[in-house]
Amino acid sequence: MAQTELFPNKEPVKASNLSNSSHFSNELEPDLTPVQLPLRDKDLPPIIREVVSNAPLNRKLPCFVACLAPLCALATRVRLNYYYDGQRQSALLLQVIIEAPQSCGKQFAADIEHLLMDHTLKAHDKEQRRMEQKFRERRHNRGENENMGEEPKTTIRVIPATISKTVLVKRADFYERNLGDVLTFWMFAEELAQVTDAGKQGYSNLRTIMRTAYDFGSTFGMDFASDNSYSAIVDINICSMFCATSSALDEYMNKRAIEGGNVTRTVLCQLEDPIGSDGAMFKPYTPEQMQTINGTLQKMMSDTYTPEGALCEPFTLDTSWIERDVRRWCQQKGKEALQTGSSALDVFRKRASVSAFRVMSLCYYLYLLESDDKQQAQRRCRKIYNFMADYILKMLLCRWGKTFEDLQARRTDLTADTGRPKLIDRLPRDFSRDQLRALIQEAKVATPDRILVSQWKANHWIEETDKFLYKKLI
Repeated sequence: MAQTELFPNKEPVKASNLSNSSHFSNELEPDLTPVQLPLRDKDLPPIIREVVSNAPLNRKLPCFVACLAPLCALATRVRLNYYYDGQRQSALLLQVIIEAPQSCGKQFAADIEHLLMDHTLKAHDKEQRRMEQKFRERRHNRGENENMGEEPKTTIRVIPATISKTVLVKRADFYERNLGDVLTFWMFAEELAQVTDAGKQGYSNLRTIMRTAYDFGSTFGMDFASDNSYSAIVDINICSMFCATSSALDEYMNKRAIEGGNVTRTVLCQLEDPIGSDGAMFKPYTPEQMQTINGTLQKMMSDTYTPEGALCEPFTLDTSWIERDVRRWCQQKGKEALQTGSSALDVFRKRASVSAFRVMSLCYYLYLLESDDKQQAQRRCRKIYNFMADYILKMLLCRWGKTFEDLQARRTDLTADTGRPKLIDRLPRDFSRDQLRALIQEAKVATPDRILVSQWKANHWIEETDKFLYKKLI
């Protein structure tokens, strides 16, 4: 299948070049040729297959990305073993941002969210919220000596972007108190400005919680003396999808968020339609497609709750077959980071792999809900992992790479220039430490020369011929 790269040249290039991330900036160049997914529409997993098949060419990848976070929220009982996490288990937790200019058609993401959530988590929460509302009304209208009884034991999972930290901690604690285990929250906002506006109030600034919410088992705590507050230490897990304009995203991902790790936990998808382009037209779903979508969603809900309303046991998805691919991709990007001296590439590659692994695991889970053909599912998921790892990394580098390098460089009194060829390629076959140091100063790289020399020697890219003299081996 013909593939095209995300970033344009004068001539179309293959998607295999998507992994070339040695040049990046903070601005994504518009491309008239949309990126194509690594699989045909009909070969995608159920639900995603139906959604992507009905999308126009320039919305197929965005629709694929928009399906990921809500489906991960539904698959809350799936546990994973990521290669570099050792024995620590992880879960299907993703934070997606759809970035586009105003009036560029971000509504498709809301349509997908309604399709997946209206008759699943939202229907479940509706009854729970009614219970809370009735309790509040009775408390407001109660007589002086009326016994209110216990507060209803609710387990609400769909939360607004304007939720306060106290309410979030309380809801997460109710999961463990009432159901005996953690569940995944679902958060969606058609305008990221809702999050940033709420964040101006300290009680609703969720940036720190969003970092721990990406990692299963990471806890967040609040401890107050007041009886009107809620104190607990809980494991908060959140899957989220936000739609944003560039200015809103810049405000949300401020310098503290870029350095603190919010950006690396993000799967970013940018819509770049050419000037004067027509609106994206989606085909309606056929009855057969809706039957597949609803049937798969029902299976996912059945993997979460028993018919009696209790939680199903969590189950670990066997992903050992992808470990070699994960290791190979991470090592290749680590090699590129060493050769370029790019700290942004080195940092961003790690969670890009984690997010791609979770995307792949979600797809594998969906494949197994529909078919027992594990070998075919694994072949397809390998393509999905490698494509998404390259895509996520490239988007992160193009959106925040230069800013991250600049912030790192200021710590060493250097100004970063990340659009550069590999340092090791610019050195002669035989070079000295002084030559390397001069090149570092010229290229304005933040990584010290001693670190580069140490790492290059460890990787057998150079050897020391004399004191402070070296010879390239590659």
